[in-house]
Amino acid sequence: MKEVMTSLMDKQDRLITENTALILRLAECEKASAINQELKEEIQEIKKQNEVLKATCQNYESSLKSLQIKVQYGITDRAEGGLGDNKLKEL
Repeated sequence: MKEVMTSLMDKQDRLITENTALILRLAECEKASAINQELKEEIQEIKKQNEVLKATCQNYESSLKSLQIKVQYGITDRAEGGLGDNKLKEL
C-alpha cells in the first residue's frame, strides 16, 4: 500500500511539473501569437500604403510621359521654325 501511494505521489509530481512546463510554453505561444497578429496588421497597413504609392508612381509616370511628349513636340515645332509654345498649349 505504501508503495502504491509513493508511486501515485511521484506520478502526481511528474504531472504537476509537466503541467507547469506546458503552462509556461502556452504563455510563450500566446505572446508569439500576439506578436504575429501585430505583425500581420502592420504588413496589411504597409501593403495598403504600398498600393497608394504604386498608384501615385503610375500617375507621376503618366504625367512624365505626357510632358516628354509635349517637350518632344515643342522641340520638333521649334526645329521646323515654329514657336513651340503654341503647340504645347494645344496638347
